[in-house]
Amino acid sequence: MEAVVQLRSLWTNPNNEQEQFVEIKFQDLKVINNVTRNESQSFFKDSLAEDLLGHPHLTDLRKPLLLHYVSGNLEKLFAAKEGNVAIMNLKRGLASLFQMWPHSGTRVENDVTGRCDVLYEVSGKEITKLKDFQSCKKDDFGYTSTNQVFGTSMRGSSKCVYSLESHLIQAMECEESHEIRLNLQSTVGTKINSRQWLLLLSTNPGESEFTQPGLQEVLKAFEELYIPITIHADPVEKKTCTSCHLVTEQLTTLKTKEVDVSKILTTKKFLKVVRLLRQMKKENIFQLLRTADHTVISFLIDAATAALTPESLEALSSFLDSTNRYQGVLLQRFLHACAFSPRPSKGLLNMLTRILSSKIPQKEVQETAIITLGSVIGKMCSAKMCESQEVVFAKNLILDGLKSSTEDSKMMTYLLALKSARLPETIPILLQYTEMSGAVSSIALSALQRLPVEHIDSKVKDRMRQIFNHGNQHFTETVRLAAAEILLNNEPLHMDIRNIIEAIGKEGPEVSRYLASKIQSIQYSDHAARKIINDVLKDLKLNNYNHLSRRGGSTVYSGYMAATKDVMSSYTFDFLFSDYGFLRQSNTNFYTHINGSTMHSVQVSMEAKGLDSLFGNEGAEEDEEIEAEMSAIVLDVQLRPVMIFQGYSDLMEKYWSATGEPENILSTNILIIDHLQALSLQSGLQALIHIQGGLTLDVTGSIEISLLSQQSKSTVRSRGVLAVYAWTEIDTSFRQAGIQTNSEGHAPLTFVNTVSLSQLPISHCLQLKKDSFHYRKSIVIHERFPSGKKFMMQKGRKFTRPGEETSLHQRNSEVCKKLLED
Repeated sequence: MEAVVQLRSLWTNPNNEQEQFVEIKFQDLKVINNVTRNESQSFFKDSLAEDLLGHPHLTDLRKPLLLHYVSGNLEKLFAAKEGNVAIMNLKRGLASLFQMWPHSGTRVENDVTGRCDVLYEVSGKEITKLKDFQSCKKDDFGYTSTNQVFGTSMRGSSKCVYSLESHLIQAMECEESHEIRLNLQSTVGTKINSRQWLLLLSTNPGESEFTQPGLQEVLKAFEELYIPITIHADPVEKKTCTSCHLVTEQLTTLKTKEVDVSKILTTKKFLKVVRLLRQMKKENIFQLLRTADHTVISFLIDAATAALTPESLEALSSFLDSTNRYQGVLLQRFLHACAFSPRPSKGLLNMLTRILSSKIPQKEVQETAIITLGSVIGKMCSAKMCESQEVVFAKNLILDGLKSSTEDSKMMTYLLALKSARLPETIPILLQYTEMSGAVSSIALSALQRLPVEHIDSKVKDRMRQIFNHGNQHFTETVRLAAAEILLNNEPLHMDIRNIIEAIGKEGPEVSRYLASKIQSIQYSDHAARKIINDVLKDLKLNNYNHLSRRGGSTVYSGYMAATKDVMSSYTFDFLFSDYGFLRQSNTNFYTHINGSTMHSVQVSMEAKGLDSLFGNEGAEEDEEIEAEMSAIVLDVQLRPVMIFQGYSDLMEKYWSATGEPENILSTNILIIDHLQALSLQSGLQALIHIQGGLTLDVTGSIEISLLSQQSKSTVRSRGVLAVYAWTEIDTSFRQAGIQTNSEGHAPLTFVNTVSLSQLPISHCLQLKKDSFHYRKSIVIHERFPSGKKFMMQKGRKFTRPGEETSLHQRNSEVCKKLLED
């Protein structure tokens, strides 16, 4: 836009020439195109401003703005009583350009972008103004994901150069730049450049100024036509939805085939439905849920929970009955959606606490609700809402439940909730429960493992040393190894490393083998404890073949899977066997690292007990029941553990009924990225930045056992589709412009663990297979005026990366080659 701007001094303080009351008015407005386009695409040529913007908008823009100006600072603004918000922001932007300080140094200024720190540099007749956007403060608008991996990064700069002559601005050039990028993929986001120029055209004697001694007397002449307005930009008014009558129609077009979570169409549909539900009222959402076909009801529950509006939550609260046994599956679906919510609200938390306060007939649903509550608390605390009344109430609900629990199973559920919450304040409580039975102690230790290193203090480490060294109490092997893990991962002392290495050889064969493998895995990685381990191993009494080379099946692998300029992925696999060759514990972990933040992407843990007793081994621990349990973490969210078998009869029943067919472990639609931000530009324009990411996830597992080959094979297959949409729009009511970036990827993964039981030590082969990776990206640029003239440009690209099997470890590759050939 280009315009002639008239400034007229209405009043000057007779006692202070630095205080003025000034009128600013737009004249001779033109709309120009600063982007080279084809003749057919340029609709600015030969177009009048009134035709493009519309007469009402142009009339509004020509109304004067009054500003109170003191020593280079904008103190107050006054505008016509009725005015368009977007046009008023443009006037604020213009007024802000005249805010200037003729001295070098830093000061705080209020302008259209907020209250910001500004640095001035004066050189002769030139003044340079640098704004620190990171310091700007204004009313909050929007939201973002609590998980930094799924969050955004922003940087901005602003530089204005003023040329002065006799204290008058002769020219001004101002340029600002903003970049908002998705941490997970920096190619997704937006970059905004904005420029403003001022050039003095002429100075002429104006009308006589007001002669009143004070500003208040002057303002009386304008109070009937003008009102005071804020210097900061007002939020642009949200347009009324013009297509809401189509929402129900679009939702009811869902077909069974479209809800296949392995299809990109489902993910795109999910994101679209979430956006539509955010525009709907409670009654309409409730009606959709009540009348939905059984093939799409789970999909709608996922979407309504992700929408996270008061209306959608109230509709879900009316539809779901936690006391109804027949709604157990749907309630589980809702609880999973809550656990994965990228930015849970107080309303969501209150709904969860109400569910827990009711009588839930199914034990599985109640346990899921407790663990989900912990996950939601953790996310709200990371969003600095930990001291809110709702969060404090929810924390006490978990702590009181734990305190009143007398059964191990209930204690374990509440401890898993604390593990999900990751609250440093619960460390003393977790330490108390490390003294309990093996299973309870194990979960308490796993909760401590998820806390940041700065909270693992000397008290925690002393307790871990007691556990690892047996102390005054007997601990299972898995509990003692978990204590050693905490010591190794949290700034261990020299004596801690030495104590762990010295334990190799003193323990049973498999524990010794596990510890040796763990130390060697760290030694050849970039682990923080690597340097101390190398220092300790300078002692040849410890660093020798006889001490570190141990026979057995237990092992630890770690390494990196993939790396881009934004993301690094790593893995750790550890397997502990009993001395009689049976699996004791396995942990499969995948991590995502971004800009110093780490997300536990996936963990699959399995622990088995009592299998040695099947063959009458005297070494089997007394009173240890035969059982196996699996636990999982997905995207930093702890899921409810699942009992594979419990007791000898249950084991035999499941063995003979096993078909080897895959069974569903997790099937869900998740909104993992949810970002909305209003960015006020120096021109007064506002940019609305939206980034949404949806993940449809389908995880299945199967177990095959062959008596003939004496092998077992467990397979976990994950089919995930990720779609990320980022769009930036500038809507001034007289002009709409925007850019949208769509990224879609589909990458199935298969993890296979083959175990040979034919001879001791047991051999196991790990395979991580990646199917073909399909990726597609598109960019759409659009522009529209009230006159009906519009412009659109679209481009994109796509590619397919062939599948492959990841090489995990040299020793694993050798074992796999032998087992698979046989």
